[in-house]
Amino acid sequence: MNTLLTLDAVTKTFGSRTILDRVSLDVVDGESLAIVGPSGSGKSTLLNVIGLLDGPTSGEIRFSGTPLPRINSAAATLLRRDHINYLFQSFALISSATALENILIGMHAMRERRAAKIDRAMGLLERLGLLAVAQDRVVTLSGGERQRVALARCLLKPGELILADEPTGALDSAMAEIAITEMLTLHRDFGKTLLVVTHDARVARRCDRVYEIGTGITPGG
Repeated sequence: MNTLLTLDAVTKTFGSRTILDRVSLDVVDGESLAIVGPSGSGKSTLLNVIGLLDGPTSGEIRFSGTPLPRINSAAATLLRRDHINYLFQSFALISSATALENILIGMHAMRERRAAKIDRAMGLLERLGLLAVAQDRVVTLSGGERQRVALARCLLKPGELILADEPTGALDSAMAEIAITEMLTLHRDFGKTLLVVTHDARVARRCDRVYEIGTGITPGG
């Protein structure tokens, strides 16, 4: 098994507060890893540091063996564009654009004919039960539909790592269960590595492994 991501004694402080305290962690290529812990324990901060949305105070993070660049560098911009995808609780979609357009925006850097991109996007929308709303603006979609559009964008956008921050937090119980199944099935089918911050025990239980902030890794599944 290849290691995609390595964290070595990563620490993050804000003023006098230590949010992350010497976190060390290896993430295997293709696995799903749930990051859990009480509110305020630094789960989202850890995801932001890994995703180059914030920088660590000390320690090192390596992506495929190479140390991550500074967050405001051109190299960081390229790494975020080409290798890292984000799935937020708010979905971060363009409300005035259609479901299909939101997915195509994520694919814009790919060297592929537009017609081929559309074919792939429509195929995934069909698999997710969204074919009928492909041309509907996101503002008209339900929360569950938006979550699936955001997932489709992550899967088709270039990048082997998906960082998901409470991706089921805005969904009701029934829709959250559907979203969990789709997310965990499709990340494997598309060869993506999934890191998911969650307070939902159902999500954590179904991931390959669980990392609990402050205690370490326990077996998942």
